Amino acid sequence: MAEAYDKQKQFTLTQQEFFDKLDFFNWYRYFAIIKTLSTLKPKTVLEVGPGEGAIKRLFEPYAERYAIIDVNPRLTPDFVGDVRTRFKEAEHNFDAVIAADILEHIPFKDLPTAFDNLKNYLRPGGHALITIPHRAWFFFWLAWVTYTQHLWRAPQWVRDFYQRARGNRHNPIDLDHQWEIGDGYFTTEDVERVMKNAGFEVIKREALLYVDYWVLKNPN
Repeated sequence: MAEAYDKQKQFTLTQQEFFDKLDFFNWYRYFAIIKTLSTLKPKTVLEVGPGEGAIKRLFEPYAERYAIIDVNPRLTPDFVGDVRTRFKEAEHNFDAVIAADILEHIPFKDLPTAFDNLKNYLRPGGHALITIPHRAWFFFWLAWVTYTQHLWRAPQWVRDFYQRARGNRHNPIDLDHQWEIGDGYFTTEDVERVMKNAGFEVIKREALLYVDYWVLKNPN
């Protein structure tokens, strides 16, 4: 009999184990986040779920303070807990908060709590940088002369049609995730509705490889 999949193991990995899992998809979204940080130039940054710590290592030298929230004490976070945990001492203390591929690890029903917390950690005018996996088919290429990158995402109905032809009602998702955009249950519009209800202003949404990327602003 096959061993049952342990969904909780992901919350106990060491930084080295996260580093061993690092791949191009991670780097692609990290690049987008770092470019945004280089434009915003926040003095104080709070990252939820840093994994191998790549974003922190790249941007910490340019910040006055770079703090971490994580449920895994093996990653030596400044605040031990997940994105649903409210840390009073962190409220209104940061110019930017980052949650890169974090929110899909909690039930969708808990998203309002998570976004309320993220907004409360920001100073007025601060920004939240969010990535969430989007279960879709992507085509990515570089123009060989100009090195211009191009990304095309197949319409959602294409993948839905394929899965239904195979007898599946919903699209399969990563075993470590509770949900994903495009899984047949939740859409981009569902996620943005929660963001706006929390009081965020959506500055930008961009389709990246494997994820949707948002830049949100705390208007007050």
